[in-house]
Amino acid sequence: MSFLLYGIINEASSLAIEPTFTLIKSAELAAVAKACENEVSREPALVLAYGEKVMNIHQQTTLIPMRYGSILADEETIKVHLQDNQSRYQARLVELNNCEEMGVRLLLEPFSDSDTSPQQPVSGLSYLQARKRAYAIPEQAEQQAVFLEDVLSGLYRQHCAAISVFNGQQTYLLSYLVPRSNLPAFRERLNSVVKSITNLGSISGPWPPYNFANN
Repeated sequence: MSFLLYGIINEASSLAIEPTFTLIKSAELAAVAKACENEVSREPALVLAYGEKVMNIHQQTTLIPMRYGSILADEETIKVHLQDNQSRYQARLVELNNCEEMGVRLLLEPFSDSDTSPQQPVSGLSYLQARKRAYAIPEQAEQQAVFLEDVLSGLYRQHCAAISVFNGQQTYLLSYLVPRSNLPAFRERLNSVVKSITNLGSISGPWPPYNFANN
């Protein structure tokens, strides 16, 4: 029987789970899992429900959250996975302890298809250079990221950034791992400079620390 993974926690964590969930323990860790078919549906409602379950676990204890669709074959495979990754997972749980993820999404100008799909034949080098330009982080976005790092300094534990597509729009997502005790101050300081953030798309969170699960 396959299992859909929701997250990894410390074995000693206090956690109230639904009867349909299973805690599979090994190497002082526990995987929060649920029996499933070999493949899972990608229906939006099911993905949303999965996220809500992960949030519920995150609100109870420190969690390394999994992305929807993380499936392992059986209990023994999960135990071996926990044993093989014990040091990494335990170190990550220390880093994520009592933290929330906050996000700042900057809107980017869409790149032109003509940059990456030229009508005239071009060399491989020219094509690769065009692709690099298309996916390069704009200088303005980098400046905004540095500005926010400075403004929010001392209020977050880690940060990361990535270009992604959100609702059909190319964006630059800045993610911050924030201790819960710093969350009010983080929000207050972020709100104080929000009008200075160029091309702000949205501010999101607090969330389970998805973008720091594999750092």
